[in-house]
Amino acid sequence: MSMLSQSSSTSAFRRRGRRRASQMATVGTVAAAVVMGQVTGVLAAPSSGPEVDQVVSATLQPVLKASAPAGVSGQSLKFYARTVGSSTWNLLDGTTVSGSTGTAQVPAGELSIQETFEYRAELCDTTGCTSSAVETGQVAGSLGAGPRPGASTVPFTISDTAQARVDTGSGNLMISLPGLTLPRVAGDLSVGAVYNSLSQWRGGDGFQTSLSSGWRLSTGSDVYLSREATSGIITYYGPNGLTGVFQPAGGTAYTAPAGFKMDLTGDAAGGWSLTDHASRDVRAFNTAGQLTTLTDRNGNQTTFAYSGLALTEVVSDQGPAAARTLQVGTAGGGSKQITELTQTPAASSNLSNRSVAYDYDAAGRLQTVTDALGRASQLGYDAAGRLASITAPGNVVTRFGYDDLGRVLSVDQPTGTSASGAVTRFGYDDAHTYLADANTDQGQAVTTVPHSTYELTGDGMKLIASVTDPAGHQRSTTYTPFLDVASATDAAGATTTASYDANGGESLTGVQAATGAASAFTYGNTGAAQYLPASATDAQGNQSLFTYDGAGNGLSATDAASSSASVTYNADGTVKDSTSPSGAVTSYTYNSDKQLTAITPPADSSLAQRNYTYDGFGRLATFTNGNGITQTYRYDAGDRTTQINFSAGSSTIYYRYDTRGHQTSRQDNSGTTTYGYDPLGRLTSRVHSIQRHITVDYGYDKVGNLATEVDPGGTTSYSYDTRNLVTRMTLPDGSATDFGYDSNGRRVDTWNDTDTAHTSWAAHTRTSYDSAGRITRITTGQSSDDANRVSDLSYSYAALGAGACPSGPAAGTDTALRHQQTDHLTGLVTSYCYDTANRLTSATTPGGDSWTYSYDANGNRTQTTKNGAVVQTQTVNAADQLTGTGNSYDSAGNQTGIVGLGSAVYKADGQMTRLATSTTTSAYEYAGTDQTELIRETRAGGLNNVYAYGRTDANGIPLVKAHTVGLNTLDNTAFLVHDPQGTPIALRTPDGQVHYYTQDGLGSVTHLTNQNGATTGTYSYDPWGVTTPGQNAAEVTRFNPYGYAGGIDDPNSTLVHFGQRWYDPATGRFTQPDSLETLADPTRANRYEYAASNPINYVDPT
Repeated sequence: MSMLSQSSSTSAFRRRGRRRASQMATVGTVAAAVVMGQVTGVLAAPSSGPEVDQVVSATLQPVLKASAPAGVSGQSLKFYARTVGSSTWNLLDGTTVSGSTGTAQVPAGELSIQETFEYRAELCDTTGCTSSAVETGQVAGSLGAGPRPGASTVPFTISDTAQARVDTGSGNLMISLPGLTLPRVAGDLSVGAVYNSLSQWRGGDGFQTSLSSGWRLSTGSDVYLSREATSGIITYYGPNGLTGVFQPAGGTAYTAPAGFKMDLTGDAAGGWSLTDHASRDVRAFNTAGQLTTLTDRNGNQTTFAYSGLALTEVVSDQGPAAARTLQVGTAGGGSKQITELTQTPAASSNLSNRSVAYDYDAAGRLQTVTDALGRASQLGYDAAGRLASITAPGNVVTRFGYDDLGRVLSVDQPTGTSASGAVTRFGYDDAHTYLADANTDQGQAVTTVPHSTYELTGDGMKLIASVTDPAGHQRSTTYTPFLDVASATDAAGATTTASYDANGGESLTGVQAATGAASAFTYGNTGAAQYLPASATDAQGNQSLFTYDGAGNGLSATDAASSSASVTYNADGTVKDSTSPSGAVTSYTYNSDKQLTAITPPADSSLAQRNYTYDGFGRLATFTNGNGITQTYRYDAGDRTTQINFSAGSSTIYYRYDTRGHQTSRQDNSGTTTYGYDPLGRLTSRVHSIQRHITVDYGYDKVGNLATEVDPGGTTSYSYDTRNLVTRMTLPDGSATDFGYDSNGRRVDTWNDTDTAHTSWAAHTRTSYDSAGRITRITTGQSSDDANRVSDLSYSYAALGAGACPSGPAAGTDTALRHQQTDHLTGLVTSYCYDTANRLTSATTPGGDSWTYSYDANGNRTQTTKNGAVVQTQTVNAADQLTGTGNSYDSAGNQTGIVGLGSAVYKADGQMTRLATSTTTSAYEYAGTDQTELIRETRAGGLNNVYAYGRTDANGIPLVKAHTVGLNTLDNTAFLVHDPQGTPIALRTPDGQVHYYTQDGLGSVTHLTNQNGATTGTYSYDPWGVTTPGQNAAEVTRFNPYGYAGGIDDPNSTLVHFGQRWYDPATGRFTQPDSLETLADPTRANRYEYAASNPINYVDPT
């Protein structure tokens, strides 16, 4: 049976209580037939009412179909529909269709997702009409399933690979259990199991999927089209359960549902194609509605093969045969139910098959999913057949509760100390969703404890019109017809608006902040580039232009400074060459499997070619850098890295994982780092063997907020308000730091070492924001006196105008950049100017120092003046490396000669291990494969610095938890305390002092204040971060690691450590190239550039 023919034969899955008309009592029998306008008084209408059914349900405009019973004649049909409880037929009232078979559609704007309604039809001839019984229909829940356009969700972690999300509007539970991944040139294709609670067979999409009720394969056989024959309407069941109805628009065209930015064309005779406007991916469907190919904008094709209804094989377009080929096993006997996904490597690869298995219970429900590592996830169900629990690997159980419509009422997860008890609850009425988090009293109703209230849109789509948080602060959103955000109003009443005036209202043309700062986009391209911008204008009025090839690949980008970066492509869309704004060309080579094998750098530089090889599953097997050092990778069946070996004498790095999939140890040259986790994968402990006496332990509340942090110095505890904003940190010495927030949840007050009433404190920082959320002023007072300020800085974002800056918008125009900083303590006002590429060109301070900067096309700083005198001139080669006496680089791009500092030596993995200056030589040691975790610095004839790390910050960078200076003992160790987001709050030095941090608007440390309210540290910086420490206390000088832009200051040089690299503020550059290459973007063409040459507004922490 073809999939499309199922639309009528399996409609019983969707209808409610259908009975044949011959078995029904007639309703509304006409007492008299009308003949030539006269009442005859004799019943001569059709002997039976029509058979009527709801044949299209996954739409807010359900389609009804009626037909005359066999042997009963009729000339027309009349359709009636009403909302439940209505005394009139307020949806359809006698809509007439000629013939004995026909359809009618409920009008728009009347029903909502899962809403029930009543309907009937009449069969009429010239003498009268006979009615069917009144039936009950329903808008399918599947319309509220999947990744809906415009919808918002609440996420939950199930395991290391599985995630759950609850749609806050529809109440749908969506769960993804990844299976296997196939590489594509345009992006990997994940093939796995997806659950949607609103898509069960009896009330959902109406078709048996490849897994079981509620479950579907994320792609392949469960991405398909269903055509209703009479009306021609097509229901699209997309990836991960996304569902929508396409209406015939004449010929082979269709009108897409709201939010679906795609074109459907075709017909029942030749099949259909569905083109995504953004990606230009084209999905082709055969006449049975099955997905047969997925083709990217460059013609690379992934194919799906079937045996009848059963998916048998998926073959993608990149990688070796084992990587791109997926065999699909089914239950056999014509069944489409999938039992296994398998990838089989070539015998010569020395790799084993990897597979994912699907097992079912006696009722045919998906019961167990066994991943490629052999780990099983067990699935349990309630009496209604809905997913009630998932037991993830390592016996981590998540339980779900529902209402009668399949909407989630509760999600029960483990806590740090119990197998359950962290219960997030939901409630619903016709216009709202209510959410109470796991910290609330479970014995009270959702609406009587602190909760968030989501008001739903009135168009039936159940998007979020507004949300009121537990503190009573409301934010609202409006949407376009394509379900993009048209406006967002925050809790303070500030509104950001977006306009969509191109491509029929589909494409973004402008965004304006509440303060007036605005950006704009234009279009005008044709073909594959129709929906890609031709230009973008930022809030400073600087316009960039973009060009594309016939496939829609970006060819060039030219900024307002006329700097242009360009790319050429191979026929398959892989990049052939990239040209930087300076004209330097980088070339890329590929194997026959479309995998990158070599990168050839520009001539006239130290760089040498980089090479890559791959294993039988398409994973990176080796990487050889420009220095000829090869890294060899090993993986487990789950594609996790288990070891990395470096040639040239470096040792192998080993990684170990627990059953739950979390990395428990890393062994490298520096020693072993050991990690512990709670059931949901949150870090509970960390220790490195170099500092095995410093273990850091973490605890969490039921929501997952950090509750405690324990180090050898004691326990820091964290308290939160009903919005889950941290309100108090209690340090090991018992002192408290309190935080206050505005209605938008932005931190406005920090009181260090404070009493509860905030009348006595060591330091108080007050932060102000404008209506766009930008910092406008930061003040810090000391010793319980706000007038006793140690710092008071304000910022202006208004352009200075042509009289002050050579480029930029008119004076007073609101922009996205800081144009002035005022120091209210000294009275000094610093004005900033930028070029049309938004690079800093001057920082002028009357009564202080004034700086100017010049750049080349690639953003290299070429000249610096201070107070009118040239103080630095820099030249570069084709790879943006500094040239001239004293500057040198190795073949991997690492700077080996650094003017003003000395010479640097690097390990095989690119870690800087030695820096020799004119006065001293320092050795550096790191954990891991890069420089993210600086473990130890040893200076000849000086003190050692040893760092211990804990949890990560918002950028994923491990936080410095302890800093030891001298002998590696606790007596020489300072401990750092951070807020939950990773901002440093306090430094506890070995002498018992607690020093509190003050930072400026960029995040640079400017002051430290001890518990007595005395200043113990001051720092000032030039515009690029060259640091001038003040008269700092000895303990602060020795132990404080943080300085410019929140980076780690090198105690033995002027370098600053940011994430994976070292930054040299004297030159305004990194000493090593960024590992991430961005093509066709002139603002990111220079891999040594720091913060897009705009250090006043941006930081580069990774």
